[in-house]
Amino acid sequence: MVGTILRGCLLLGAFLFVAGFTPYSQSLETFEPGPNQIMWVPSPNFNERIDINDVDTIVLHHTAGDHVGSVKWLMNPDSQVSCHFVVGKEGGIVQMVSLWRRAWHAGASLDAHGRQRVNDFSIGIEISNLGDGFDLYTPAQLEAVDKVIEMVMSQYNIRQIVSHEYIAEPQGRKNDPLNYPWERLQRFNVPLYYGRKPAPSPSPVILLPDRGF
Repeated sequence: MVGTILRGCLLLGAFLFVAGFTPYSQSLETFEPGPNQIMWVPSPNFNERIDINDVDTIVLHHTAGDHVGSVKWLMNPDSQVSCHFVVGKEGGIVQMVSLWRRAWHAGASLDAHGRQRVNDFSIGIEISNLGDGFDLYTPAQLEAVDKVIEMVMSQYNIRQIVSHEYIAEPQGRKNDPLNYPWERLQRFNVPLYYGRKPAPSPSPVILLPDRGF
C-alpha cells in the first residue's frame, strides 16, 4: 500500500504508519513510491518492545549503499538488521517495521543520558546515501525525513534526535549520517546529538550487546 504524508498526517494509510500491517505490492521493485509517499515493505528483523511508551528518541542513519540494495538487505533475515523507515533519493518513504516494535538498527549503543541498548526506546530512520562524503542528500529526501520526524513526534514524546555516530559504541565505530545538515532539524525544538560524544568518564562502561549495524 502507498499513502501520502500531508500536513502532519498520513493519508490512505494512517494505520500503516503506526502499526505497519498493510501488505505491499511486490510489483514495486524500485522501492520509490514518490515524494512524500509511503509504502510498506516488511522486514522480519524485529522483536517486541518492553513498553511502547518508552520511545523518546529518533536515530538518523545513512545506508552506505544504494536504495534498492539497502532495502533488500533489510528484508533479508540473515542480515539481522532493520530500521523503521528508509528514505530514498526521490523522497519516497519505505516503512519496514511497525513503530510499536523494536527495530534492529543501533547495535551496541549509549546515548547522552547514559542509556544503553538504544533500540529499546528509539525509532530508526535510514537515509539512502553512499556515505562516501560525496553523495549528496536531495531536497526531496530532506523534506521527507522532516515529514517522518513530524509524524513520529505526533505519536511519541520525542526528547532527542541523535546520529548513529553519536550513540554507536565504541566511539568511532560509525560515522553516519555523514554530512547531514543538522541545522534544519533545529525547528523541532529538541536536543540534537551528533558527531562524537565528549571524552568518556574515567569509569569505563560495560557495553551490553544488541542487534543492529
